[in-house]
Amino acid sequence: MTPSPRPKGTGPLSQEVVRTDLDTSAADAGAPASVPEYAGMNEDAEAGSLRSCGIGFMGVGTESTTVDVARYDAVVRELRERDWQSVQEPEKRKDKSGAIYGAHELLKQRGWTMVAEYMDQGDGVITLLAYDDACTKKIHANAGPVG
Repeated sequence: MTPSPRPKGTGPLSQEVVRTDLDTSAADAGAPASVPEYAGMNEDAEAGSLRSCGIGFMGVGTESTTVDVARYDAVVRELRERDWQSVQEPEKRKDKSGAIYGAHELLKQRGWTMVAEYMDQGDGVITLLAYDDACTKKIHANAGPVG
């Protein structure tokens, strides 16, 4: 697959472009497709809720397609090819033997913030959560005294 085309201009990306980035980055890196329930978890979100601001992806490894930190790194590389930029030092968590059991990175692009994460659970899991910055800012600005 090729990276999704970027609309001209500098404004925020649409949810459709971001969804395509998540799905094609994972596919091009050889990661499993997203668990359908996870990918669609925000579709029924109430308008004006924090869930309505986000798009999710969860690729769960299987016996035939394991998900390891190398596959996660490949997904992040694919995201960078789609103009997602790291905004913090990537974090890799290691056990006492030095084996990586988790990784975390924060990426941004044109009005969106994404958390990319790898967890060594079962056959491995990659999650990508992207949030529309303007939407989340509006929700937080309208939040009451308890959130």
